Formats: sequence, C-alpha cells, structure tokens
Amino acid sequence: MRSIASAISVVIFAAALGCAAAIGQTPTNAVLGTGAFTAFVENMDRSLAFFHDAFGMEVPALPATGERAYNQTNPQLFAMFDIAGAKERHQSARMTGTRVTVELMEIQNVMHQTIPLRIQDPGNATLVLIVRDLDTTLARVKQANGTIETPGGKPVALADGTRAILIRDIDRRFIELRQPASVSVTGPAPASDILDMRLLITVNDMDETKHAYRDVLGFTVEGETAFAPDAPMRALTGLSAAQVRRSRVQAPGSMLWIEFVEFKGVERTPLRMRIQDRGAARLQLRVQNVDAIVATMKTAGFKVMSVGGVAVPIPPNLKGALVADPNNFFLTPYAPCDGCAPTIAAPAR
Repeated sequence: MRSIASAISVVIFAAALGCAAAIGQTPTNAVLGTGAFTAFVENMDRSLAFFHDAFGMEVPALPATGERAYNQTNPQLFAMFDIAGAKERHQSARMTGTRVTVELMEIQNVMHQTIPLRIQDPGNATLVLIVRDLDTTLARVKQANGTIETPGGKPVALADGTRAILIRDIDRRFIELRQPASVSVTGPAPASDILDMRLLITVNDMDETKHAYRDVLGFTVEGETAFAPDAPMRALTGLSAAQVRRSRVQAPGSMLWIEFVEFKGVERTPLRMRIQDRGAARLQLRVQNVDAIVATMKTAGFKVMSVGGVAVPIPPNLKGALVADPNNFFLTPYAPCDGCAPTIAAPAR
C-alpha cells in the first residue's frame, strides 16, 4: 500500500510534468539520462583483470608498480557516500565500439561486509551482457575463473530463441550472458562478442518499484507481466518452485534498459547494504536539478544516504547524492553546478 507521502509525491511530480509540457520546458526535477553502472568490489585490480580476460574489455594499464593507485582523498565524495575516513579507487572496463562500460570501485579503511548474493533477493543487481557467440564467451569466462550458476552448466533456451546462462564473476556477482536468436550489427564489427548491456534488478514489490521509477523519476515502463511459473527462469536460476513477474524501464534520454523481476514461491531476504559493502551497486542518473529531484525522491520514501540527507558538491563542479530505491539498489542523481566544487589540486610531491 502506498504511503500518503508517496501519493502526494506522485501528484506533485505529475503536476510538474504537466506544467512543463504546457510551456515546452523540461521539469526542474526531471531525469535526463543514465550514467555509469558501478559495482563495488574487494580488489579493483583483480576485478578489472576479470572483465578484460573474460570479455575482452579495455581496462587502464597497470603501472610499473603492478597496482593501480588509490585516488587523492576527496572529502566531498566521501560525504556523498557517507564514508568519512575512507580511501578509494575506481576505473572502468569498456568495450570498444559499443556503449558497454562497467565501473569497478573499491572502498577501503571503513567498516564493510561481503554480502552473499542470491538472485532472488530484492536489491540484487545482475549485469546482463548481450553477446554474439555465447559459447565462445563462456569459454573465456571459464578461463578467467568465472563460475557457472545455471544448473547443468549449459545455456537455457528462452521463448524468443535467445540462449542465456547465469554466471558469477571473480567477486561472486551475477552476470547473465544472452545470445539473441539473431544478431544485427551496424558499422564495423565489435572487437569482442560483447554487443550491449542491460541491468536486471530483483525487486521486493513490483508495483512499488514501478511507482518509484515511473511516477517519481519519470521512467518509461513496459513489458509488464503477471506472476507465472517461468520455466526458462527456473532452468536459468535453479529455483525450481519460483514464480516470477517482470517489467522493464528506461530513463528519458537513455538507451539502457533496466529489467525488474520479482520472485515468489521461494525464500527471499531483502538486501541491506551500504555503498562500501562488497556486493553493492549503483547507477548514476543525469538530472536537470539535483536538489529538486533529491527532495522529490525523499518525499516519496527513497532513502537519501548522503551526509545531511541532501545533494552535496563533488569536484569537478558537480552536485550529487546517494539514494537507495525501494529495493536498496543505489542511485546517484547528479548535475553540473557553477563553481560549487572546483577540482582539488593534487598535493605537491
């Protein structure tokens, strides 16, 4: 059941959209697109090596020391994440010729846990990689010490002819590999079998989640289904008694599809993570007015994790907040700001 605050936020958000549309403007609390997907890991170097070896992604070169450096201490970033006293480093693995990018971030020197992830637990984020040749990709995954989660170790055939398999990466995070029934590639052939990416988020309550993303954040929602004993999902996950319902959403101005799945008929435990916990994940949201959208999210029942419960300045001249959605999946709405957070000069050596 929606809270009174959530219902009020829907009215406010809808009114803002209506007024803006009437005068041809973007509402001040609108989402404009998505940014990086970030997985929080124990060892960034190890994780980058896995994405390079398993999928052929480009990663920053290792320095002569054999270890990529930690970043300069950034108190403003740490305030956004509420990790005072931490040290961190982050780099991205990218697939040339595609929009596939995965940021790996390591946070140390603060209390953290390693969360045992299960596909059915609300808050679990599964990276979905669309591949040209599933068998070739799977062979590389095995050589890179990824493990297969799908029972029997073989791909599952979906109703539309897609072949899929569920694996765990070097950090024991889920990745679903999908090979469509037919592959259409325009332009030069990609250097790897990885063609595209999606996110699959396990949710606690589909109706509540759709409300949060559609009515509060303005995402498009489609592909809604009722609970059903989904045979391919049972085969993919090994959850033989599970029923699932699905939908998918897309942010304005974004090509990234986020798929939602809700399980029933199996034991579920909602994940309760902090951003520094191994197993956490977040998605950046580019927004028109970060203060306005964080206030709207807070009124609607999202949890603002940043210090003070508001957006904070972050070098170089950005302002953002860490916000947990109804499933404790983290979002980082951010927007440029005029001189609010100049780049911090590196200390002299």
